[in-house]
Amino acid sequence: MQSIATQNIYQQNKWHEIVAILIALRKKRKISQDKLADIINCDRSLIHKWEQHKRMPSVLYLMMWINALEATLEIKEQ
Repeated sequence: MQSIATQNIYQQNKWHEIVAILIALRKKRKISQDKLADIINCDRSLIHKWEQHKRMPSVLYLMMWINALEATLEIKEQ
C-alpha cells in the first residue's frame, strides 16, 4: 500500500501535494474518474472538482478515496 504522510492535510499546499499523489495513484492503477466515483458512490464531477482543487472532500470521502486506491493516510504530529 502507498502511504500518504502529512502533518495538516487541509493546509492548501499540503492538500495540493496529497491530490497530486492521489491522481498519480489513480492513473497508475488505471482507474478512471468514473470508476472511482462508482467505487466511492459519488458523482464523477465531484472527483473532477477535487482533482482540480475546486472543492475539498469531506474526511469520509477522503478516506474512501484513499482506500479505493489501496493507499493509507499517515498523519504525523508536529
